[in-house]
Amino acid sequence: ASCGIIKEEQRKEHVMAKGRQYQDTVFRAYMNDANRLRDVAGALHGRTYAADEKIQIMTLEGTFLSQLKNDISFLIEGCYLILLEHQSTWNPNMALRCLYYICEQFRTLVEAKKLYQSVKIKLPAPEFHVFYLGENDTRESHLLNLSDSYMTKDGKGFLELTVLCHNIAYDSGKKLLQKSRALHDYSFFVACVKKNIAQGMERATAIRTAMRYCRENDIMKNFLESHESEVIDMVNFEWNQKDFEEAIREDGIEQGMARGREEGREEGREEGREEEKSAFILGMLKEKLPLETIARVSKMSVERIQELGRMHSLL
Repeated sequence: ASCGIIKEEQRKEHVMAKGRQYQDTVFRAYMNDANRLRDVAGALHGRTYAADEKIQIMTLEGTFLSQLKNDISFLIEGCYLILLEHQSTWNPNMALRCLYYICEQFRTLVEAKKLYQSVKIKLPAPEFHVFYLGENDTRESHLLNLSDSYMTKDGKGFLELTVLCHNIAYDSGKKLLQKSRALHDYSFFVACVKKNIAQGMERATAIRTAMRYCRENDIMKNFLESHESEVIDMVNFEWNQKDFEEAIREDGIEQGMARGREEGREEGREEGREEEKSAFILGMLKEKLPLETIARVSKMSVERIQELGRMHSLL
């Protein structure tokens, strides 16, 4: 049993090491390019942006004062601030997360002292888009509103934020994929990897095979040629992260049930889950993973993670 525990801990350390080195997803790395962002913005706005249309990438990277990080945000024409988020599993709280992001974006754009001056502050118009690659929603697009989370029965309030969610799981007939070469190629590449895995290929082989096919067919060709090893590690990390999340849940249940049997008390299951989750969180803090990533993986609030970190002198 002890050997099994050691191997499992080594596996978790390996996943966390991957996370430390390759925290960006392929989506974020691929879209961190002005020409591709013009292409995506044009598809979203139903127009073509010229090559001289200025793009200013403003993605939140996290600072000492703020741990907020988002996938991609950029200014186009100096007046549209577009936030793009990538989701492989559905998250119903994206509107709230985007509220956090846009507040931080505006905080970095506007000097605090100007808030109290008599001159009206001009702001770029924000847009929020989520690109979803899962299979739980067959709709091509739908709206997600912050007010959907309000506890009032009518969902009304004085604050609203709307996110446009796009299902970009590959289908050659999807309108957005037809309009955007960048989104089409990314979606196609991910679909190739999934198809190869479904056919029984080992993950690394599935990724390399998909990359070779895409390069030969001029899909993400330049990016894949320039970032071959990084892409393999990033895609591996994305899939490993899902395994890691499942391992956290399974380990917590297993440890809790063991304590329940030994002590004859129902509380043992909950204690086991909490102890195991705390151990994983501390491990991720030691690896210097971003707090938001730890919160997403562990399903624990950033505040509780910070409290644990301070208790063990890790923050």
